[in-house]
Amino acid sequence: MLKTPSLKGLMEAISDKYDVPFDKIGKIFKKCKKGILVNMDDNIVKHYSNEDTFQLQIEEVGGSYKLTLTEI
Repeated sequence: MLKTPSLKGLMEAISDKYDVPFDKIGKIFKKCKKGILVNMDDNIVKHYSNEDTFQLQIEEVGGSYKLTLTEI
């Protein structure tokens, strides 16, 4: 659940729930069912629905974390 429907709100929620340091979160990507990978921004986060289901992948890359949300 996001406090604010924004990229920052998503980062805060992931940081709180999965114990990922907020200041070490780098890029957040969304991968749709067709396999298209896009860099997330506020507009993409706002268009997520409460019913959308995705898998979260967290990778450490060069001291920061790359997050990928894959629709399932």
